[in-house]
Amino acid sequence: MNVSQSAPSQPYQLTIKRGFLALFIMYASQALVGLALSYGVRFIQGADYGEGTINTQIIGMTSLLLGGIITLLWFWTDIRRFGPSFLPQIRLQKSIIKMNQSVILVFLLFSATHFLAWTYRSVILPFVGQEDIIGGASQMFAHIRETGSVLGMVGFLVLALVVGPVMEEVIFRGYLQSAFTKRLSEWGAILITSLLFMAGHGPMLLWPMYFIYSVAWSWIFMHTKSLKMAIAIHMLNNLFYTVIAVMGWKILA
Repeated sequence: MNVSQSAPSQPYQLTIKRGFLALFIMYASQALVGLALSYGVRFIQGADYGEGTINTQIIGMTSLLLGGIITLLWFWTDIRRFGPSFLPQIRLQKSIIKMNQSVILVFLLFSATHFLAWTYRSVILPFVGQEDIIGGASQMFAHIRETGSVLGMVGFLVLALVVGPVMEEVIFRGYLQSAFTKRLSEWGAILITSLLFMAGHGPMLLWPMYFIYSVAWSWIFMHTKSLKMAIAIHMLNNLFYTVIAVMGWKILA
């Protein structure tokens, strides 16, 4: 990756303000794409068509996908703009521990978090009468599967397995956690980052699960000093739930 040509004379220092700007770019791009798609569909269908004819799940999936791509393009401009000194600030680098140790760590952390998530999803929620609740991604997958849309399924898989994990880890771990760590303790940064991550997902009854995942991914980001490892475990997590969805097992998040 050659970024030296556009590097500034003074190395850029990542700030919390830049972290929140990255978060704003992510949500704003998704919202604007969603609005554009909604009005575009209504315009094509004509004024006589009601809101019920608009496939909100497909529009939602498409807005997340395109918004994610826009966010990653913005991230690429930051890399080009700030130069090589920016990469270690967001820890876009190799793990500081050996690869075999990293793989073992990812596997153990993945197993532990999913046991806790399973306990909450399949034991605690049914105990309070909320056994049928599932996350937004699971609802989206179920709808696309019902419609039989091949294009929709391809878009969902690209979003869930590639664009989504990379985008979220870049924003929450790369920008926000790294910026907070400059002002707070490592665990203080993990706590705030995980609360922000949790709040960006729904429904609220599943927030404890999202918080657990975020703390785990933030910890491996802190321990390995590598954004790549955080992206890897996030991708593995989404792959796991994709397989669960395909199999039809009701332990979805």
